[in-house]
Amino acid sequence: MACCALAALLVSAAPAAHAATIDPRLVPLLSRPTAAAPVTVWVTFRDKGAQGADLEALLARALAGLSPRSRARRLKAHVTPLVDVDDLPVAPAYLAELAAMGFGPRAVSRWLNRAAVRVSGGELRQIAELPFISRVTPVTRARVDRAAQGEPAAGTALPYTGPRFVPRAVAMDPVGAQRAAIDHGQLEAALGQLSVPALHDSGYIGAGVLVCLLDAGFSWHDRHEALSGRTIARGYERDFVDGDTTVTDTTIGFALTHGTQMLGCIAGNLPGVYVGSGYGAEFALARTENDFAEETVEMLWWGMGAEWADSLGADIISSSLGYFTFDDGIGDYTYADMDGRTTDISRAAQIAASKGILVVNSVGNTGNTSWHFLIAPGDVHGDSLIAVGAVDQTGTVAGFSAFGPSFDGRIKPDLVAPGVNLPVVGTGRGASGYNPASYGVASGTSLGAPFIAGLAACVMQARPTWTPQQVIAALRSTASRSGSPDNHAGYGIPNGLAVLRGLVVPGGKRVQLVLRGPNPRTAYDVTTAVFALAADAQPGPGRVRVFDVRGRMVRGLWSGTLAPGQAVPVAWDGRDDARRTVAPGMYWIALDALGEVAADRVVLLH
Repeated sequence: MACCALAALLVSAAPAAHAATIDPRLVPLLSRPTAAAPVTVWVTFRDKGAQGADLEALLARALAGLSPRSRARRLKAHVTPLVDVDDLPVAPAYLAELAAMGFGPRAVSRWLNRAAVRVSGGELRQIAELPFISRVTPVTRARVDRAAQGEPAAGTALPYTGPRFVPRAVAMDPVGAQRAAIDHGQLEAALGQLSVPALHDSGYIGAGVLVCLLDAGFSWHDRHEALSGRTIARGYERDFVDGDTTVTDTTIGFALTHGTQMLGCIAGNLPGVYVGSGYGAEFALARTENDFAEETVEMLWWGMGAEWADSLGADIISSSLGYFTFDDGIGDYTYADMDGRTTDISRAAQIAASKGILVVNSVGNTGNTSWHFLIAPGDVHGDSLIAVGAVDQTGTVAGFSAFGPSFDGRIKPDLVAPGVNLPVVGTGRGASGYNPASYGVASGTSLGAPFIAGLAACVMQARPTWTPQQVIAALRSTASRSGSPDNHAGYGIPNGLAVLRGLVVPGGKRVQLVLRGPNPRTAYDVTTAVFALAADAQPGPGRVRVFDVRGRMVRGLWSGTLAPGQAVPVAWDGRDDARRTVAPGMYWIALDALGEVAADRVVLLH
């Protein structure tokens, strides 16, 4: 109470412009112009430096400047308008004036239209007086949750002793896609839980899809045997921590390695030894996290990495970073902030999704801590971001896997993936130097993000007209708990094979219904019908009914209004509207919505 009273007094003592511009949390610094150490603050600009015709000219220039990949991705995702003020850079004149005053920006966000600078208490008032600044706020402090539980210690090198790659015959499927019986080596079991091998064997390996990884560094990514054949295109590596294009530092054995392990999970390509979930995709690598210190600007670098991914035309962002409150209570983030729209990193993830990017992020490893909740940006709405938890080989949710709900009551995580005692590419050094054939064992939700991102890349290759929302709906509706999601497993473990078989809304159709469960089935089984409306359709009324082979209605299962992109499950227990068990035979479960009918058959045995 006393602190709040002091802040209010200081605000009232300051000029009105300061009271409107300076965040109350910074006001105490005004009374200590030189005593307190400088702090990092956001300065938010009033505009992008143009109005009227000048603004329209800038937007036209931004539209013309979209990379071909970014334009194509936005068109496919039905982004409207194709560019907006978020796409305009921060006004160069504003940044130049700050720099001339000695406030060189540490980070700049065009999406949020602000820059991070270091100021003392005496300089705070000086910045607040600038006419083009609308708000000065503290850069929120949060602790990163990156390290997977039980990752190998620095220097650990566990050589792989299994069989090496034996070439297999390559055939062509009926539509001309290359098919190969891929031996995934050490990842065979983990990827099998997601039915990823079925996608790969059908020729869908993520080809043509650009995945951008935001992580803590990628040392030895070009030397490890499972990644050495992976070429990262020129201009597709950025270090936002050091401000250069080098995402590695092999002079230090204990840092800048987490990203390499995550890259291996999706991009590994050594058949018979180590093959990742989306090894045929293209990749961009961004270092946005500093291993050597906890800095408040790290979430800002994440946002800059996401903006860069957008400019490249990335289809997917895979991130195994997340942020939450400090263990010692110092900081701004609380559970109340985990609402998907409050934290800086979550706002950046939201905007990335609005530009047509599918964002995949680990939900966090805090499940067995006093915090235990999901962490940002995993709190972003599930139609924009897939928050991934971890399960073991039996499908049981790991104790360290963070859980929801989000503060506003949404189910989190969205999906789960293997993340317990899994092989990762080796990144440590022994006495004889780096071993490019080394592997370690790791656990954590960190691993789930690249696994799911790779699965999504394969789906995008297989269904190139689908929007990110349709891909998300596909993964949800085919997951192991699609009919009974909860806040530990979300919608469960996704099923790549089920997605490939078209068990979700395909391009060109507005409604779709699919069946899950035994088929044929007995009277003791339950059939679950999952139905959905395309993400680009208008909401409308619909109903799901059961018919016999003569077209007579047997049971009404559901009626209501369908929301675009929403996958809804409903169960049929083999009884009619009078609650009587129906006779054995063939039945149809049909969805009728928007003037279209989608149906599938189920055979009922004795």
